[in-house]
Amino acid sequence: MSKLMNWIINWLGGMPAQLLETGQISCYAIGDDGDYELGVDKAYTVNALAGTSDIEVAHLADSTLSFTAPNTIASAGNLLVGWAVNDRMLIKGSASNDGEVLVTGVGGAPANLTISAAVNEIAGRVISLYKVAALSNNIVHDDRTGLDWARYTSNGLGVGAASTGLLNWYDVATRFTLYNVANTISVIMPGNIFRITGGAALTQFHVGDCIMAAGFANGVNNLPMYRILSVTVNGADLDIEVQPQQNDPMVAEGAVGDTLYLNTRSIYNYAAGANLAGLGGYTDWREPCDNELVNLRNMAAPAANAVPDAAAFPGWPAAAVWSSTTDATTGLQGLNVAFWRGTTSRRLKTSAFVTVLVRP
Repeated sequence: MSKLMNWIINWLGGMPAQLLETGQISCYAIGDDGDYELGVDKAYTVNALAGTSDIEVAHLADSTLSFTAPNTIASAGNLLVGWAVNDRMLIKGSASNDGEVLVTGVGGAPANLTISAAVNEIAGRVISLYKVAALSNNIVHDDRTGLDWARYTSNGLGVGAASTGLLNWYDVATRFTLYNVANTISVIMPGNIFRITGGAALTQFHVGDCIMAAGFANGVNNLPMYRILSVTVNGADLDIEVQPQQNDPMVAEGAVGDTLYLNTRSIYNYAAGANLAGLGGYTDWREPCDNELVNLRNMAAPAANAVPDAAAFPGWPAAAVWSSTTDATTGLQGLNVAFWRGTTSRRLKTSAFVTVLVRP
C-alpha cells in the first residue's frame, strides 16, 4: 500500500493507521528503511496550555524526623541525603510543620538540613518528605496514534535521588515503612481497600502516595506502586483505597498483612504526582510502554541522535528514558530507549533514568 493511500485512509478514519515510519531518510542499502520509508508519517499537534503543575515525588518517610525553629530538620535515622540547595521540600504527616519549604543548606552531617522555616517538633510521627518541581502543562498530541504526551521529560527537574530528574523504576532500598503491626491489615474486595484494624488515628497515609503491602498470601496484594486514591476513617479502622489493576486484580484476604511501605523516587511516583496535580487538566497520566516510546524516535540517519521532533518536543535529552515494560527474563530489569542512538535496552530497575508521561 502506498504512502499516499496510507495517509488518505488515516485522514478519513476508515481504518487504523499502520506502523509509523522509523524516520530514517538516508539509504545505506537498497531495501532498508531509508529506501522505502514505509508506514505513516509522524505528525504532532502542540497544545500550548498556560502555566505549570507541581509534581510531587515522594523521597522518604521517617519516624525519627524532628524540627528545631527557625530552620532545622534532623533525622536520627541519618536519612536526610540526596537533597540540594533550592530543592522544594513538601512535608506531610507532621504535627506542626506540614507544607512546602525550601532547602537552604545541606552542609555538615547528612542527618541535618536547613530549611526556610520550621516549628519546634520532637520526633515520633511517621513523616513523609517529597521533592516538588514545576512541569509545563504543554501537551503534544500524536495525530497518528491518538496519544497525548507531556511535552517535557523529567530531565533537569529537582526530583529524584540527586535532584536531577533521574528516577528509578523500582528500588526496594528506597521504600520506607509507614506501618508495621502483625496481622492487622486486610484486603477488602470489591473496593481495592487495604483496611488497617484499629488504625483510625493514623496520619501517615496520603492521597497520591505509591505504597506496597507485605505479609499477604496472594502475591498480587504485595505488588509495589499501588497508588492511594482515598484515605477514610471507618469506625475504629482506616480504609486505604488504591487504584485498581486491570490485570491480576487484588484478592480478598483477612487480617494477615503486616506492613505497608511508601515507595519513593520512582517513575511511578512521578506519574502519581502528575495525576494528583492534574497536569494539563488530566488525571490519567501513566508511563509509556516500550512500543509507545519507540514510536517517538527520529531515526533520520545520519544524525547526532534519535531524539523526537524538536519542534514538538524541545529539550528532549539524548539519554535513556524509562518505559513501563519489564524485561521478559527475570523481572528485575526494565526496558528503556536510549535516545542518543535509538536502541531499546534493558537495565536493572534500580537504575536512575529520565521519565516521560503519556495518556490515555
